[in-house]
Amino acid sequence: MRKLTIISILVILISVTGYVYWFYYNTFSEGYKEGVLQKIERRGNLFKTYEGELLQVGFAGNLSVSNSAVFYFSVDDEAIADTLQQSLGKTVRLHYVQYRRSLPWRGDNYNIYKRNNNGKGQEIADEVKVIRQ
Repeated sequence: MRKLTIISILVILISVTGYVYWFYYNTFSEGYKEGVLQKIERRGNLFKTYEGELLQVGFAGNLSVSNSAVFYFSVDDEAIADTLQQSLGKTVRLHYVQYRRSLPWRGDNYNIYKRNNNGKGQEIADEVKVIRQ
């Protein structure tokens, strides 16, 4: 009976550890987004994080609201946040990592703005490059 209890506890611990790793620390996707940096701010009640908005150019190549998309992201590196603050209104290229689920110390959860099934979790910007002034 003791051996069964130990095995059961180990199976539960391994299952919980695997779940937490898969949904909160394993990346779902990563990529680049390019657009005009519209906003970067530091906010939060308990965990202060940097949150930003990138206005992506639409099909016609202009920044009208009707054919542009807004990319919401979080930044957890202060050096990147400083670079972004200096780049407001400029065209930038962001490298981001998307996680399956949100953690409050990594930034906000923007799921209400995402309309497709892949729109879960958080996008964390980890690299920025200014393209145009």
